[in-house]
Amino acid sequence: MTRCLRICGAYSFRLSRRHSTLLLIASFIITLIVILELYSYRHQGHPHVQPRIGDFDYRPGSFLRGRMPNENISYCEFNYGLPVTLKWGTFSLYSSPEAGSKGPYRVIYNAVTGKDFADHSKYEAVTYATQATPEFLYHIIEISRFWDGPISLSVFVPNQDLDIAMQIMVHLCHCYPGMSKVSMHLFYPKKYPPKLLKKDLIVTTTEIPTTTANISSEEIAQRKLDRYRNLNNKTRALYIKLARQKKIKIMMKRMPRTSSDTGRLKFIDCSGLESLSISTFRREQRMVYPINVGRNVARNASLTNYFLVSDIEMVPSDGLAPKFLAMVRKLMGDKKREEGCVFAKTVFVVPLFEVERGEEIPRDKDALVRMVASNRAMYFHQKFCSHCQRFPGLQSWLMRVSPGIIEMLELCLQEYRMVVLDGAFLCHAAASKSAGRHSRAERTNTERYMKIIGAMKRRYPDRPQCKVNWKS
Repeated sequence: MTRCLRICGAYSFRLSRRHSTLLLIASFIITLIVILELYSYRHQGHPHVQPRIGDFDYRPGSFLRGRMPNENISYCEFNYGLPVTLKWGTFSLYSSPEAGSKGPYRVIYNAVTGKDFADHSKYEAVTYATQATPEFLYHIIEISRFWDGPISLSVFVPNQDLDIAMQIMVHLCHCYPGMSKVSMHLFYPKKYPPKLLKKDLIVTTTEIPTTTANISSEEIAQRKLDRYRNLNNKTRALYIKLARQKKIKIMMKRMPRTSSDTGRLKFIDCSGLESLSISTFRREQRMVYPINVGRNVARNASLTNYFLVSDIEMVPSDGLAPKFLAMVRKLMGDKKREEGCVFAKTVFVVPLFEVERGEEIPRDKDALVRMVASNRAMYFHQKFCSHCQRFPGLQSWLMRVSPGIIEMLELCLQEYRMVVLDGAFLCHAAASKSAGRHSRAERTNTERYMKIIGAMKRRYPDRPQCKVNWKS
C-alpha cells in the first residue's frame, strides 16, 4: 500500500512539473471567468418579485372602480376644436418659457380650461403645476381628488400623442367632477406638431378598376403580359419593384384593422385603462422627455400668486393648499395680502416622501410618521440618491422641519429664504425596486451631485447659512 502511494505521488509530481505551465494558465482562466460571472451577476438587473409589505395595490383612479362615464356631462371646457379636431389659427403659439423663439419647442396654452376657482382672486388660491406624457396622464385624477385649488397641467404631445392625450382626457372629464379644476396646456417639438388621428376611416378592400367594364379579365391579363414582354432589363426591374409595392399595399388594405392601428384606447370603467402599456410616438422615436420644459410651461400658466411645482405621480397631503393660505394670511395679514404683497425672495418647501410597494399613501403627517418609524415609508429617492432629496434634520422634521436638495441650495446661495412647511408633504407610491439598480443609480447620482456642487462652488460665494458638502 505504501509503495503504491509512493508511486502515485512520484507520478503526480512528474506530471505537475511537466504540465505546470498549462495548469497555471488553466487556473488563471477559470479564476478570471468566475470573477467576471460574479461581477455580471451582481450588476445586472434580475427579474424578481418586488417585496410587498402591505396588501394595497396603488393604481391611479382605482377609487372610481365600478363607475361608468356619464356621456351627457363633461366637467372640462375644451378649446380650439378639441377634442374632435385641432383648429390651427384659432389660438396663439408660444415659445417655451426657458428657451424663447429660438428654442426647439412650442406651446399651446389652455387647450382645456379649468372651470373651478375661476372666480377666485390670485391671492385666494394655490395652483398645483405639474407635467406629464400621455401614458401618465391618468395620475391627474388623484391630484384633482386631493388638491383644493386650480391645477395647471402641461402635456408633451408630439405628433399622434395628442390623440392619446385627448382620449384619456375626454374619458376623465366624463367620469370625475374634480377634473373641472384642471387646465391643460400642450407642448411639443417644432418638427413634430400635434395631430389627431382620423377615426372610422372607410378603407376599400379592392383596387378600383381603371379599365372599362367592356374589357374582360383575360384581355386585361394579356395586355399586362404584352407590356411586360416589351420591357428591357432596366425597365423590367423597376416594373417588378412597383408591382411588389402595389401588391403589398393591396394586402395591407385587406387586413382587419385592430385597436392599435386606429389608436383607440380601451377603458375598463372610470378607474382606468384595460392595459397600462400604451404605445406612444415619443417612445417609438426614442425621444427625450423635456421635463423641465413641461414644468416651466405649467408654472408659467399659473394665474395665482403662489403655485406648487411637482411631478404628476406625487399625491398631496390633506388640506395642503388651504392650510398654506391660512398660514400666509396669519403671517402677512389680510390688508397686505389683498394689496398683492408677497414674501420677497422666499421659497416655501414641501418635503417629499414615498411608501413601499403594497402600502397606502398616508393622508396626514401622523400617519406618515408611523410609517417612517416602521420602515414602510422614506424620504423620496432615498434608495436611488440618498443625498438628493434628504434635508438636514430629517428625523427632527417628523416633529419640526429644515430644508435640503440641490435646487434649494442654489436658491439659498442666491440669498433666498427657505421656509419648510410643517404638516404638509407630497407622497409617491411603490418605492421598492431592484437592489442592483439602486447601487448603480446611487453611484451615478453621486457623481452628478458632486459635479453640480463643484459648479455651484465656482459660481457662488460660500454662505454659512447654506449647509453643503463642498468636497470634490
